[in-house]
Amino acid sequence: MSKGGWPRRRSGSSTRRLLVCPGVGTAEFDCREVPGKSRVNLGTMFDTMRPVLNRPNHKRAGFTLIELLICMFVVAVLLGLLLPVLTGARAAGYRSVCATNQRQIGIAFVLYLQDNKETLPQYANAPEMSEWKYGGAAIASAAGGAPPTLMLDASRPINRYIDNSRDGNTSPETVMLFSCPADRGVFARTSTSATRGATSILDRGSCFREFGTSYRANAKLLDSTIAGIDELSRPLKMSDIATNHSRLLLLGDSAWYYATRDAGKPDALFEASWHQTQDAGNMLAIDGSTRFVKFAEPETTAFTLRPRGE
Repeated sequence: MSKGGWPRRRSGSSTRRLLVCPGVGTAEFDCREVPGKSRVNLGTMFDTMRPVLNRPNHKRAGFTLIELLICMFVVAVLLGLLLPVLTGARAAGYRSVCATNQRQIGIAFVLYLQDNKETLPQYANAPEMSEWKYGGAAIASAAGGAPPTLMLDASRPINRYIDNSRDGNTSPETVMLFSCPADRGVFARTSTSATRGATSILDRGSCFREFGTSYRANAKLLDSTIAGIDELSRPLKMSDIATNHSRLLLLGDSAWYYATRDAGKPDALFEASWHQTQDAGNMLAIDGSTRFVKFAEPETTAFTLRPRGE
């Protein structure tokens, strides 16, 4: 340590000294030794000190309010762009699962026809309910607030062709073939397709929980009197059908029923639009094919309900 309080280190004929600047830092510079004096090389000192003097005298603790607001704005914009895409992807997934369910139910109908002389099924206990009880689940309420028990209803005619279990314990996945994942029940008709927050008029909410199936069958195929063929109220045979099989609706999302009611009828005041499009849904044709149809449009080439043509 020199007399003036300068810390130093010797290097050859000169001395390296440290200059301490409070709040800035330290710098090392050359100081030539002259007997009785010390001479500082000012050029070297300032060149050495320049990076230290230019260094910020404090570290930033975080973001400023403006930066936070900008980040929040960017996140909000990204969410606004992504949410419609994610919602659309989910709706497309629901529609795909729904169509797959109907296709599997169609296979059960084919097997039933093969075993019953090409005659369509009819619910024996209450033929007038055949449009709902051709197949589906029996939902038993559980005590103590437990989830309801789901099982295939053995009295519904096509269920034996759905249940392939050997021990009688039907898997939940099999039962859920009758449930459309987008099923939100039946609600009052609106002028737009904005029915996301609509409240179902059904006691149990969805059609699946109310009737055991989301998919309503075409009553004109299950009752000859409704079809206008005879007064026997019998289920139709395939030979009774004179319409193109790929167009004839066997069953579908419940939207088809309310969309095809005549104006002025009580049921015309309701709808069951589940797939983000008003009065539209999946349908199963009697030939086993499925498609997504806007049921409110006039029956042209897309579908028909009448087994005997136009």
